[in-house]
Amino acid sequence: MAYAAHLGALTEELVEAVASVSPQSNSKRFDVLKESTLRKIRHHSFLRTNQFQVTNELDGLEERFRVLNRDGLADALRERLDALAQLPNNFTPDILHFILKLSDQPVQNSKLRDLELLKTPDEDLESPLKWADIAKEDGWDQDRGLWENVDFADDSSDGEYVDIDTKSDASVESQDTSLSSVEARHRRLPTDYLTLTHDRAGFKTVEETQSWRHQSSPKSATGEPQKITITELQAVREVLFMLRGLDSTLFNKKQAVLSPKYQLNHTSWEGYRSLLESFGEAGRQLYLLRSFAKQLQNIPLMQVFQHAVETRLLLFDTFLSNLEAQFVDIKQDVAVSLVKVLNEIKPHLQPLSSFSGIIQGLNQAKYPHPFHYLELLFNATNIAHMEGDENTYKFLGTVFFECFRVYVRPIRLWMETGELLEGDKTFFISKSSTQARMSQVWKHQFKLRKTTNGTLHAPRFLHPATNKIFTTGKSIVVLKHMGRHVMTNGPAQTQEPPLEFDEAYACGEGALTTFSEIFNTAFGNWMQSKHHAASSTLRQALFESYGLWSVLNDLEHIYLMCNGAQSDTFASAIFSNFDLLNSRWHDRFTLTEVAREAYANVDTNRIAVSVSGEHCQSEVHEVRKTVRKGLPGVTLSYRLPWPIQIVLSDESLDHYQAIFTLLIQLRRACYMLQRHHLKIDGVAEMSYEQTRFYRLRSRLLWFCSSLQSYLTTLVIEPLTAELHGDLRQAEDIDDLAAVHSTYAKRMVDEACLGSKLDPIHQCMLDILDLTIRLEDARHAESERAQEMQEISRLSMSAASMTASPRRPGRYMQPSEEEDETFLAEQDRSVLLQDVDVDKTYAELLAEMGADFDRLVKFMCGGLRGVARASSNAAATKWDTLAEMLEVGIQEERQVFSGQPYV
Repeated sequence: MAYAAHLGALTEELVEAVASVSPQSNSKRFDVLKESTLRKIRHHSFLRTNQFQVTNELDGLEERFRVLNRDGLADALRERLDALAQLPNNFTPDILHFILKLSDQPVQNSKLRDLELLKTPDEDLESPLKWADIAKEDGWDQDRGLWENVDFADDSSDGEYVDIDTKSDASVESQDTSLSSVEARHRRLPTDYLTLTHDRAGFKTVEETQSWRHQSSPKSATGEPQKITITELQAVREVLFMLRGLDSTLFNKKQAVLSPKYQLNHTSWEGYRSLLESFGEAGRQLYLLRSFAKQLQNIPLMQVFQHAVETRLLLFDTFLSNLEAQFVDIKQDVAVSLVKVLNEIKPHLQPLSSFSGIIQGLNQAKYPHPFHYLELLFNATNIAHMEGDENTYKFLGTVFFECFRVYVRPIRLWMETGELLEGDKTFFISKSSTQARMSQVWKHQFKLRKTTNGTLHAPRFLHPATNKIFTTGKSIVVLKHMGRHVMTNGPAQTQEPPLEFDEAYACGEGALTTFSEIFNTAFGNWMQSKHHAASSTLRQALFESYGLWSVLNDLEHIYLMCNGAQSDTFASAIFSNFDLLNSRWHDRFTLTEVAREAYANVDTNRIAVSVSGEHCQSEVHEVRKTVRKGLPGVTLSYRLPWPIQIVLSDESLDHYQAIFTLLIQLRRACYMLQRHHLKIDGVAEMSYEQTRFYRLRSRLLWFCSSLQSYLTTLVIEPLTAELHGDLRQAEDIDDLAAVHSTYAKRMVDEACLGSKLDPIHQCMLDILDLTIRLEDARHAESERAQEMQEISRLSMSAASMTASPRRPGRYMQPSEEEDETFLAEQDRSVLLQDVDVDKTYAELLAEMGADFDRLVKFMCGGLRGVARASSNAAATKWDTLAEMLEVGIQEERQVFSGQPYV
């Protein structure tokens, strides 16, 4: 009950404080709010504050104070937490949690001196003693002479005492703030430097000389306003004021528009206006410069340009001050002439005018990049050189190199360390937000920043050099990952050529050398000094330490089958499983073991063989009857070191795999044609079917041999030799990768595996499938002949137990009996189910012969047509392949001209 009463009292106070309602003012509303509040408090579903979490947060806050060098705050917090721990209270965690939630950046906003505000001030029984009260009490508060300086030096003194006022204000300000009473006594006040003058005559003279500014325009006899005449000296003064950016009566400050109220007393209005408008045009250009110099710039690249503008304006203002001094402090006779002043300032105005054009172009750009002014400055310098304006050319060239040295800073950092300035959006190289794999660092970790329209985010005059800059920095990054990059600091570092206009101009070949050539030479020398031989070092590491030559040799053995014996060992194992109808022919462990045994001269630990799922799902008898199934799914994988993967891309390895697939399909066709040999056994002549079979088999062998010769001698061998030569000439990693990528792409195109030659590729596979169809037809005919022979043997007399000899001319292999015994235990009908039983053996041979002629003709015609329509370098080789096939057709027609297929 005590708890409920206490809770009820607290709730009443809460309702009164928050809702401003009391039982006296509105008892009904008060009761409703009280009951609803009590109900929510009693039945709330909120958990209690985790006191351990609060303790951890406070400990973390203390640690953050100490890390950020706020030890005073950390000590104060710890002291109060320890004192609070001595006062146990159930609501302490809740209170501390509430305070933590209310805190707003305590590290930045907390001040140790604010703790003094929490202390209770001591009650002073007496008011503090003040100097004002003492002065008032003693009566010297009104004595002004008390604070005047007293000269203690004797009038006859020789100047032994040196007063403090001989020092400069800067020296006085640099003194320690705690001066002694003697120093304070002799220190002069600013009021001591005031000079009182009562030169009324001089003041009146000044008023008279400036009265023309406030005169109203006189009127003629007809009442028309006339112009106020001024002297040429007054006009010169006003012109100089305007050029310095000061207020002028003759000109509007911003637009430098000439006021029509005034005119020289000895010049016509047209001549006066023409002369002063020339000054006005210069004033408008200078106003652009002065406005730009006052803008706030946050980007260092813009700040250095702004500083260059301010420096040149200061030099120009100094020149104007010296020019004005001739007319103010006259020490010798001087001619006052606006024309003379204009001629004197023209050489100084011309460079600034070009400067103004650059700023005007920068302001007119819709979305200018910070380096856009460098492009404008570069172009203006080139134009000044071509126009023969030597003064402006040197002026703009010097400014350009001053600003460009700031733009070079991230380039220097990138080329020396491979690092980028965090948050730098002006540099043309960017880093990916995600960390790429080491093998992908070269291609995907860093990118050239592009604009929305696809152009490089860099000054146009730097575009030719960006690739070298990009490559050098990436080489440093890769060398760091290899652990081979050594920073060269101190005296051992190569001294970089200075990026100075005077140095670059002196290295130019006379006045005929354009500024762009001078810059390219200077910047090229600078880049060469920053190169650090990074690309050549990385290239050497790839060839010598990571064995790029050895890897390429292994790829030639595995994918390009440069060693026929090894390739036959691997391929024959697969073909045997096809012919034996082994349903586990695609077992990757068995295939990998066979490949490692076949290619024993390479690093076998890097080899792995697998078969894609689509081809694994095909029935083995379907895989056996065509080269389109099974063999394309056999994938050879050769694990490359990650630095080698920079040069040998995944796309290039896919091209290797495509060549391997074509070669193993071709070997499958040759395997089917060469597994049986003709046995005549002294027979003088062969049957008609045997002749037809031999003829078609020889033509298929000729086609496979021609295709094999083309791929080996005209495609793979010359391209590989060219690859080795180009790799030796390559300068950096990008060149190595480009050379190898081009090699793989050309090899695929010349092997008729490109997308444009897909119909020819399919035609080629159809011809290779004919070899399997021919073998199946021969095998079916052999089975039929044996069956007929067995029937004939059983029909003979029981006395004759000797089997009749085999038919002459039958194709057999020494191990054929063994294969047939194995297949007899299997279902032989699987091998023969695709043979057309409605057609005789001779009809099947005639049909396959006709298909061969049709496919070869289509292939030759297609190659000829593509070769004529293409400008590709492979067109010549396609034409050569077509010629090879056509020659074979013509020779076969001459030999077998009297034996048609149908």
